[in-house]
Amino acid sequence: MRRSRVVAGASALVISALALSACTGDDSSSEVLNDENLEGTEISVLALQDPFFYALEEVIPEFEEETGITVNLEGVDYDTLNSRATNSFMADQGDIDVIAPDSMWLSRFAESEWLEPLDDWITADNDEVQIEDFIPASLYSLSEWKGSLYTLPVATYGTNVFYRPSVFEALGIEAPPTESSPDWTWDKYMEIVEQIQGQNVNGTDMFGTVVLGSGPQPINHMYSQIPASKGARWFEAFPEAAEWNFTPDFESEESIESLDYYKQLFANSPAEAVNYVWFDAGTRFGAGDIGMMYHWSAYNYLVQRTEYMGTTESPAADDYAIAALPQQPGVDQAINIGGFAFGVGANSQKKAAAWEFVKWATSAETQKEMALLDMRQFSDFSRESLYEDPELLEAYPYLPSQLDVISQGNGKAVRPPIQNYATLEESIGNTLNRMLVNDVSAEETARTLNTDVTTINEDEGFIPWSGESYDDTPERTQELIDKLSAG
Repeated sequence: MRRSRVVAGASALVISALALSACTGDDSSSEVLNDENLEGTEISVLALQDPFFYALEEVIPEFEEETGITVNLEGVDYDTLNSRATNSFMADQGDIDVIAPDSMWLSRFAESEWLEPLDDWITADNDEVQIEDFIPASLYSLSEWKGSLYTLPVATYGTNVFYRPSVFEALGIEAPPTESSPDWTWDKYMEIVEQIQGQNVNGTDMFGTVVLGSGPQPINHMYSQIPASKGARWFEAFPEAAEWNFTPDFESEESIESLDYYKQLFANSPAEAVNYVWFDAGTRFGAGDIGMMYHWSAYNYLVQRTEYMGTTESPAADDYAIAALPQQPGVDQAINIGGFAFGVGANSQKKAAAWEFVKWATSAETQKEMALLDMRQFSDFSRESLYEDPELLEAYPYLPSQLDVISQGNGKAVRPPIQNYATLEESIGNTLNRMLVNDVSAEETARTLNTDVTTINEDEGFIPWSGESYDDTPERTQELIDKLSAG
């Protein structure tokens, strides 16, 4: 992106932004949406220190040189991101111009009017944005709420399988498929895990798998994939329903079966996995004594290092492969999608400059540059075109399999983005952790989940639901993409 494109983009925004300010009575947009004010503007960008953060940090100087906009990028941990954003927006401080909220917080941010709706801005600047290039499942899971886009994805994570080819070969186990197959089931996955457990391969005592056990967020992220694949859902009707019903459904047969399944996975994992957070599992797999695991697709490259975003190669760096996620026979697959997407703070006084940054950071050109840095530690693409790029395919050969799982993704089905998600996740994740620590039965755990979530939702006004409902389907997001791309 060159400065001439920035000026053109900002000019295109004037009409839509003035229309928005006229509707809201806020004239702050008109003060910043003009060409001369972009030069010398400083914007504050708040994000989690996930892998995209480090790659983005490396290329931001190019944006600053080309636009004259100074970027103050701040990286924080997960809980700090939530608390900082909540405090800032509730107090109307205006100190966050761009933010990458967790996808599960989008409903709360949108309903609270903390983020600027981007539909009109995308339409005006779609020659640059190219919204039709984004994977629909990514936009649906990370950016869309009640028929509007509030963010653009900067890093999309699907869920896939990792395995050690040398271990499979030594034990005579057939490699799992790289693309989804009805024959690649969760029962088959467990069968392989148990075949590997306890075997000595080339002098290494092997564990069949490794799981995330720490609560609340890590275990919930990993566990929630199992019941989603088996057809279980958190609530009676949300979000794909004309009338939402937040009555929990954790005591279903599929949910109890899933809890038992996860306990079985833990039994075939290192005992210390009960305390593992995200990268602990990735590091353990990279250490060489884990046969197979499923995890976020960001670990497609992270397992190559001995520490998070480090430089030392792990023992498994040249001996791992990526496979498709298993499925449940007779059940439509729902693959977990997570990640982060940049949005413009609704109370920012620098919205034009913020929007220029969002467009640049999520562009195919910038994403490719981030991927091809010497660190080679970013491939969480949200755009379909990048999965076909020859240079990127050479650097990250697993991209076709990664695209397969992301394209099937439905983050809203796996971890439904109810507005009090953070509160529910804390309760759910800690209950799941206690199940592993204390060897609580699946049936008792299911009862606890149902009781606790019911109490929380009743106390916080979600049961019974009297608010607005919206039949939030992937098809409706595709219709929105078509509309925005057509101008």
